[in-house]
Amino acid sequence: DVSLQLRAGEIVGISGLSHCGMHTLGKILFGAEHAVSGKVTTADGTVITNETVAMKKGIGYVAKDRDVESLTLSASIRDNISIAGMEKFAVGNFLVLGGKEKKYVDAQIEALSIKCADRDQQVSQLSGGNKQKVVFGKWIGRDSRILILDCPTRGVDIGVKRAMYQLMEQLNNEGKSSLMISEEMPELMGMSDRLIIMKDGR
Repeated sequence: DVSLQLRAGEIVGISGLSHCGMHTLGKILFGAEHAVSGKVTTADGTVITNETVAMKKGIGYVAKDRDVESLTLSASIRDNISIAGMEKFAVGNFLVLGGKEKKYVDAQIEALSIKCADRDQQVSQLSGGNKQKVVFGKWIGRDSRILILDCPTRGVDIGVKRAMYQLMEQLNNEGKSSLMISEEMPELMGMSDRLIIMKDGR
């Protein structure tokens, strides 16, 4: 039983106890799970029915369980970043040119200051903070207008947390929106324009 609105250039925080339903809500908003009733719509009236539709409408999703849901640990940084943005550099949306792909990935590595040996390093070899930066790079690279962030600073050090907060504020200033799901109330109070508290799925 949830109804909410996310406006352009806004950060909305969602919090509650761990089993209040906020993590499931994040998946529903991205089309990864289906609501029993109701619908998720974008400003132009498009109904989000699955992840493909969500991505086409400029929505990105950073999962709580980063290593299982957001990354392929056995793959390289390049593969993890480029997989979501192929329409940005692939010719005819299917032919991948190595040079364009490398340029696309390197731009995210530089912009997010990802500490790595090179773009072909396995993601599993990175620190938690740099793994999270790879996840952000995957969605920012494709110019997502809405980011659903489920515990985005979980398991990262204070320096990376600060970088994540600055990045969110930058996106906010560019007119992009973030829905930040977190169990850390001080974090949400410091970052959010509005705060929604959930209890027992409501």
